[in-house]
Amino acid sequence: MTDKLYRTNETARRAGIALVTLQRWIAAGKVDTPELRIRNGRAVRLWTMHDVDRLSQAKLAIYCRGRGRKKRSK
Repeated sequence: MTDKLYRTNETARRAGIALVTLQRWIAAGKVDTPELRIRNGRAVRLWTMHDVDRLSQAKLAIYCRGRGRKKRSK
């Protein structure tokens, strides 16, 4: 049985992040991406559900890097 393949915009929506955010993470090398494939003369990334799960885990790791409110000094 073959896995369904998702385009990058569908993958971002399923992972709960904006497409622009995912594109920035790809450009910065923060997430592992599937290889580019040629479809109808265009290079596209086709993501599997396993890739979406890995992206969701990466989202948790990237978003939880000690950001938040700073404690007030007295």
